[in-house]
Amino acid sequence: MPPKQLVDPFSLQVGNKEETTLADVAAHTAVTLTDIRRRNPQLDVYKISDKLPAGTIVHLPQTLSERGNPYGCFFTIGEAEDAMRKLEARLDRLLEEEGPNLPELPTRRVLSKMERIVTQVKEEGERQLARVREEYSECERRPALLQFLVDLEPVKRLREQLDEEYDGRKLRLKVMDEGNSELFRHAEPRYPNKGIAASLRHNVIDTSEDFCLTEHSHRWEFTFFTPGSTTEPQETWAVLSCQSLGTLLDTFVCRNCIPVNISKNAFFFIGGTFYVDNRHAGEGGEDYEDLTAPIRHFDPCGEGASTEGETRQKNIAFGNCPVKYVSQTTFGDLNLRLGEYGVMRHLGWCNHYFYLSSVTSLRGFDRDDHTRAAYPQRVMKTPTRVVRCRLCRSHPATVVCYNDEISPESPCPYCVPCFELLHATDEGEVEEGKFFAIRLPQGKYYTA
Repeated sequence: MPPKQLVDPFSLQVGNKEETTLADVAAHTAVTLTDIRRRNPQLDVYKISDKLPAGTIVHLPQTLSERGNPYGCFFTIGEAEDAMRKLEARLDRLLEEEGPNLPELPTRRVLSKMERIVTQVKEEGERQLARVREEYSECERRPALLQFLVDLEPVKRLREQLDEEYDGRKLRLKVMDEGNSELFRHAEPRYPNKGIAASLRHNVIDTSEDFCLTEHSHRWEFTFFTPGSTTEPQETWAVLSCQSLGTLLDTFVCRNCIPVNISKNAFFFIGGTFYVDNRHAGEGGEDYEDLTAPIRHFDPCGEGASTEGETRQKNIAFGNCPVKYVSQTTFGDLNLRLGEYGVMRHLGWCNHYFYLSSVTSLRGFDRDDHTRAAYPQRVMKTPTRVVRCRLCRSHPATVVCYNDEISPESPCPYCVPCFELLHATDEGEVEEGKFFAIRLPQGKYYTA
């Protein structure tokens, strides 16, 4: 039997049935031409519109099946921050040189829609004021009848008139044309600040020494989703480029964090690179485990090799991804794209999708926000909701079971009646030796 040939899932082979160009590959894979040429230097001889020969192999970056909405090229955070800092300095010099020579802006003669509304409503109110005063006196100045004395029909007609006058389609704006809907797409949605109180901005403060020679100029914001979800955002954390990945890992808390001894094994997958948390490997090393090893050494054909090295050679997918450590990597070292999903696995098993949502200049922020001790900082948190019982799906959950053989998942939330119905004996006693359960006090519920 001939040996099985493995297929690299992160490569594309050009067929002979249809003409394929580099532009087609970029559009089909959502990878920029710059990144394609960077990974395939042998394709530099072809132009964007040149037909690629049949059988050409195009190597692509290692990505997740859930990619999100990536845009732009791969970049290194540290280099990008230096470039933005230099650009801001050039803009400041340009403003100093050209600012005194700039002409004054002419007086604006066209009022905005809101200004028109305020002006005309004020004029309409002055016109009706004399009549309303007279009729109000006839009604013996009874406040309950005052609302019926105002004629609202002119205001309604004014609103319809202004809505028609300021209709974007009648203004012939290009952005309102249906044919240009793809060109003027809405930007990546930013989840609004949910009024983060000062007490909720930090979970763990970074107490490490700040040896940065330059002042911190930007903060990088990462949005995390709830466990296993790609549609329910949980919160957004802002970090500095000089901080290590471990600071964000230490401050992150989700609904699966329990007040008992839990696994410290964790890793990030960002931009085709694994970042393993090995900070506790020296503490005896009994509970330390490289969670990326099963992923990198996975044999798709199911025929394990005799040595670890052979297994790594067989796995041509995630086995080719570099492995680094969170304690030795800062956010400035990350190579990634805006909007592209990464994965954080913490507690040994809990997975969170996340992505770089934005970068914000620290100009105009308080002086305290320029210090390293202010980060990681929570800048967005979605409202929490009560977790319902996994069995009845009606009552709030007050009990969570771990490693329970008869539960459909671990952890599994239950309300008290369903928990006792499923786990209690005929005498009403619960045998907790076969699982681990956490009960909340009366009046408290699990939220997510």
